[in-house]
Amino acid sequence: MKRLLIYIMIAAMPLALQAQNSSARKLLRSGNKQYKKEKYDNAETSYRKALSQDTVSSTSRYNLGNALYRKSQKTKDEAYYDEAIKHYSAALEDPKISNKNKSHAYHNRGNSHMQKGLANQEQGQQEFQQAIGDYQEALKIDPKNKDTKYNLSLAKKLLAKAQQQGGGGGGSDNKDQQDKQDQQNQQQDQQNQNQQQQQDQQQQDKQEQQKQQQPSEPQKKDAERLLKAMENNEKKTMKEQQAKAVQAQSARIEKDW
Repeated sequence: MKRLLIYIMIAAMPLALQAQNSSARKLLRSGNKQYKKEKYDNAETSYRKALSQDTVSSTSRYNLGNALYRKSQKTKDEAYYDEAIKHYSAALEDPKISNKNKSHAYHNRGNSHMQKGLANQEQGQQEFQQAIGDYQEALKIDPKNKDTKYNLSLAKKLLAKAQQQGGGGGGSDNKDQQDKQDQQNQQQDQQNQNQQQQQDQQQQDKQEQQKQQQPSEPQKKDAERLLKAMENNEKKTMKEQQAKAVQAQSARIEKDW
């Protein structure tokens, strides 16, 4: 599991949205500076103060979620993930949030769910499913985001592994859903296999037909010999005709004499 943590990619963190008042803007800038220095406790404090100045700011909510996410990674305290998820969710409720920032919020909330699932096997399946949902929402907004695509693939693998191990409180509903998915995957694999076999057979038939149309090596040699014989016969016939012509001409000349 430790190795998996290394590959979880994080979307660009602090946003640069316009706050509603100058005091909140200053606190946000201060928090961003502390965040870049990886002083997440100080960044958290600044973001909380900014949020107190502007309670509807999706920027403060989002950036506070990022700071809490990083703190949770450092301290291994799952409670910070829960609070980060809460602030990402609040940021997503802002009707003025841009699509780009909305995509980032979904992405990072998905990261928080995935980290929770890795840290708590009993809730693994539920958290991985939540992460998958968030990554899918992020991709609806930004379909080309490679980081989100990677994390979505990773979350699906982690969910499949958790389901195989029977952990994470999946219940019979999840088992039925997985069985249905497995059946669909098997059907798709069978269709792909049948299609590939059909293509291989068509290619084989085509090659066989081409092979039949082309003369074999013995046939080539026979054809060459026949052609050569015909050429020789033509040459012989031409010589005989020329000889007869000479004889006829000579006879006429002798007769004229």
